[in-house]
Amino acid sequence: MTIDVGSTVGDYQVIGVLGAGGMGKVFKVRNIISDRIEAMKILLPDLTHEPDLADRFLREIKVQASLTHPNIAGLHTALRFENQLLMLMELVEGVTLEERLQRGRLSVAEAVDYIGQVLAALSYAHQHGVVHRDIKPANMMLTPTGVIKVMDFGIAKSATDRKLTMTGTTMGSLYYMSPEQIRGVQMLDARSDLYSVGVSLYELVTGKRPFEGESQFSIMSAHLEKDPVPPITIDPSLPAALNEVILLSVQREPERRFQTADAFRKALASVSGAVAPAPIVPQPAASAPDAAVSKSRRGLWLAVGALCAVAALVAVVELGPSRKAAAGIAPAPAVTEPAPAAAPATPEPVPAASIPPVQPSPVVPAPKPEAQPKQVVVSKPPVRVPESNAARPAASVSQAAPAVAPPSQPVQTPAAEPAAAPAESQAKRAELLKARQSLAQLSARANAIHSTLQGLQRSQAASGLGLRRDWLEASNLMDSFLRGANDALNAGDVAVAQDLMNKAEIQVDKLDKSLR
Repeated sequence: MTIDVGSTVGDYQVIGVLGAGGMGKVFKVRNIISDRIEAMKILLPDLTHEPDLADRFLREIKVQASLTHPNIAGLHTALRFENQLLMLMELVEGVTLEERLQRGRLSVAEAVDYIGQVLAALSYAHQHGVVHRDIKPANMMLTPTGVIKVMDFGIAKSATDRKLTMTGTTMGSLYYMSPEQIRGVQMLDARSDLYSVGVSLYELVTGKRPFEGESQFSIMSAHLEKDPVPPITIDPSLPAALNEVILLSVQREPERRFQTADAFRKALASVSGAVAPAPIVPQPAASAPDAAVSKSRRGLWLAVGALCAVAALVAVVELGPSRKAAAGIAPAPAVTEPAPAAAPATPEPVPAASIPPVQPSPVVPAPKPEAQPKQVVVSKPPVRVPESNAARPAASVSQAAPAVAPPSQPVQTPAAEPAAAPAESQAKRAELLKARQSLAQLSARANAIHSTLQGLQRSQAASGLGLRRDWLEASNLMDSFLRGANDALNAGDVAVAQDLMNKAEIQVDKLDKSLR
């Protein structure tokens, strides 16, 4: 059967061509009874000659029929016409994100918004036992109103499928395939889709794919063996929190990634709050020395702000707002006037994690704001005490002239400030920032482990079993060391914090290997 514009197929009149592929064509059609405009997908080869393609098309119809979500293109009906399968779908006007990328990379706000919608669709599909298996920008349709529709469930696999042919396992685009999909793992789960989402997000904000190659083999090898260049290296203006989200989503090992689409989406939601542009406030011109100091402080505050965003990200992943509050960690108030050094505020203790249920690792706090520089007080010259007052008690002299410095104290001048103090202070702040970054990354790995343990706990509980004792012990030790490291950083003790992080990492590595 030949179908052209103007042809009538059953109750549908063909009014345009929307696209074509190796499997078939998609036409724009009008139902001559209801006048509704729809998309008609047709399997071109004769069913008797291409049974594998027919099976795949039938699978797509059944999977699509089981999903009803605002971010998934909906199926209206399916039918056979002259030995050909027809699928009538919601007509989605717009462009794919692949086409949109041809005009240049997206802004951070756009990319976070669009990928958040994709994750909402995948969360729904995964909850219904459907893994898409071919997530890429070409299957994300952007409508004129800014709504994303996930398309083409042609190689999707539902929980009821007993097998998927080789055609289905190899047709996903290699640039976006998860390592386990490349290895040919039969029972792919939701985390495979999340890897593909992470690769897509990487491309949307950088304009580049994480892995390129001259051959299929080189691309597959890169997915299996290499770590991608951090997006922030390609574009230093990207938010540090977004950089961490992307790198976490494209981890080679599934247990190191986000475990659910909802966790990924919550992390992106925290990033979207961090990318709002700050208002520009005109500042008076500064002298050359002041300008240099201002530039140095701006760099420090940018670093502090980036780390705050990472800390917020770790708090959001797999955690609700109530758990962030439960951590009891808040930055100390800024010092506004000279005051004696006080012991750092100790966060409210967090109860040790207990399984069941498995509790996520502690939240890494935002670094304390930089203390205001000490004010240098120049004391007044000593006042001569009249002879008649010489025999008075010291208390009386103090009451008579409270602003007079004791004779034994030297006069304080700006030159008395040690020259090396600012350099030492900056070095210590940089050391603290680096340690907090390490703790944030380690906490992200711990969160992934907790998610895996929670899944195992649920499946074991269904069989009346519990988790292994060594897993429970390692998890509790991991959380205890992480909390201790967090407290040590709050107290400014980097050495103790690093020692505790090393101990926590031993437990993280131990659980990683055991849970694979």
